[in-house]
Amino acid sequence: MKFLYGGRSVDLVLRALETPGSEDYRGRHQWSNKDLDPTPLSERKWTKWDYMALWWGSSFNANAWAAASSLVAVGLSFSQAMAVNIIGAAISSIATVANARQGALYHIGYPVAIRSQMGVWGGYFFVFLRAVVAIVWYGIQAYYTGLLFSVSLRCIFGHRWTDIKPFPASADITSYDFTAFIMIYILQLPLMFIHPSNIRRAFEIKAFILPPCAIGLTAWACVKAGGFSKFDLATTTTVSGATLGWAWMNGINSVISAVSPMMINQPDLARYSKKPEEAGSWQGYAMFICKNLIAFMSIATTSALKVLYGGDPAWNLWDQLNMILDNNWTPLARFSIFMVAMTFAFATILTNISANSIPFGADISGVAPRWLTIRRGQVLCWVLGLAIVPWKFLVDAAKFITFLGSYTILMGAVIGVVLCDFYVVRKGNIHVPSCYDGSKDGLYYFSRGINWRGCLAWLCGFIVPFPGLVGSYDTTAVNAAAIDMYQLGWLLSVAISFSVHLVLNLLFPVPVFPKKYRHIPVTWEYLGDQTRNGIFDDEHWAGPAEPVLSVVEAGSNSSTHTRAGSDTEEKQCPDGKACDCSDKCSVHQLQTESGFGVQALEFR
Repeated sequence: MKFLYGGRSVDLVLRALETPGSEDYRGRHQWSNKDLDPTPLSERKWTKWDYMALWWGSSFNANAWAAASSLVAVGLSFSQAMAVNIIGAAISSIATVANARQGALYHIGYPVAIRSQMGVWGGYFFVFLRAVVAIVWYGIQAYYTGLLFSVSLRCIFGHRWTDIKPFPASADITSYDFTAFIMIYILQLPLMFIHPSNIRRAFEIKAFILPPCAIGLTAWACVKAGGFSKFDLATTTTVSGATLGWAWMNGINSVISAVSPMMINQPDLARYSKKPEEAGSWQGYAMFICKNLIAFMSIATTSALKVLYGGDPAWNLWDQLNMILDNNWTPLARFSIFMVAMTFAFATILTNISANSIPFGADISGVAPRWLTIRRGQVLCWVLGLAIVPWKFLVDAAKFITFLGSYTILMGAVIGVVLCDFYVVRKGNIHVPSCYDGSKDGLYYFSRGINWRGCLAWLCGFIVPFPGLVGSYDTTAVNAAAIDMYQLGWLLSVAISFSVHLVLNLLFPVPVFPKKYRHIPVTWEYLGDQTRNGIFDDEHWAGPAEPVLSVVEAGSNSSTHTRAGSDTEEKQCPDGKACDCSDKCSVHQLQTESGFGVQALEFR
């Protein structure tokens, strides 16, 4: 027992759990691993067509369908709901392209880029914050998959499936839906062990088979309902005056919320672009068109089913499919609904992996790179996604929209700081080596590793609309003005955090370049030139594994090189000259595929 609980045994266990290559970091903080390093040239393969295809495939999922159709369920007409979606999609497209720029220029993901805005230590909180949100969204999307799978099983087994012994009403989920959810949740586990590059074909299949099924469902519903002219008559606006105006704002907020995960994840995708412009305006156009297309089909189907069957609008896809089965229990209808439900379930699983599981894995590997990889993080996300009890978020349309809005004020405040810092404060410049430098002299160390300007700006952007979020769940908790302010959601959070961060940096400016290079004028995207990749022309950087980076910030005329994690004597190399340290190291040009045209040291 003494051995079992001894410090030596704990150390052995921790070492056994270390990720490959982490043994070189023992005794010092690990700022990176292979998943966090700048993307090498050999992996920069994405073109504008890949980004356009990504939005085409990812737009067709149950979450996007529910977000659009819920606008009708809360009182907007067909035409009003479409107008709200167009405005929300336009704002989302602009913000997405803007946030992708830093990843496309410097080939680093969100967990690393956020260090330049919030500090090398402060960035950990915002990485962890996004990881927590990814867990919630993973559970929600997985529950969507379970409900669609339940519809598919009903098509096969009929009443024998729905006659399973019921749960009490307080459970907020039926016994057969819960059974289907657990079944499909377990079946998703093997996918957590597959590297993203190995399921690329699955995404291509999704982009090919799902849109025809969605288009077919919408076309059938619209034809059966008698055409678009019937929609506004069946879905007349149930709110008016100021209430209608705030309903528009709430709707715009929910549309933006539905794409917030992909919006904040943009650096993680743009880092693989072949050229920075590949992740630019073209993906914005694709996103705008695809989001409006899926919204049109969703809103049209919701409106058409209300014309056909009356009653309250069914805003969830699974409720719509069940409604069709209730009124059309024929072999053809059962087969058609089975195909729609299964293709949407398949698509939602893949969307969940790309938008939540993989980003969570990337984030959690950034928090603890010594013990966690993307693959391990995906498995952890799968475990935690069940614990949030996702069906509790989907009791009704109003609560669903409120949930979407809570995400926007949380992460919208982050985007406000990021855009202000990158575009205004630093004029598009990020010094990549400093993102991996945790020394007190490091450029992004700020105050004890935290950029208090960015953190305070984020807090202001989140706190101001927060009382309204509380009031959305309990109207007696706050006054009406606070609830109305919350309807502005993402727009308010971004505006406040952007403005506060700008003012604080005007009053308390921060250096854009390391001390050694502050004589160089700060021009637009000087370090973003693809011949520099975030590194100065005469700078010697061996990559994130290099333990001594602070000499750049200190303005030393020499660079200190040591073997990562070794006890060997440090050697001084004249800056800009070939290294002649000893037989323990040799100078060479960094491999061509790395994309860094600088000298580096290789230790052996």
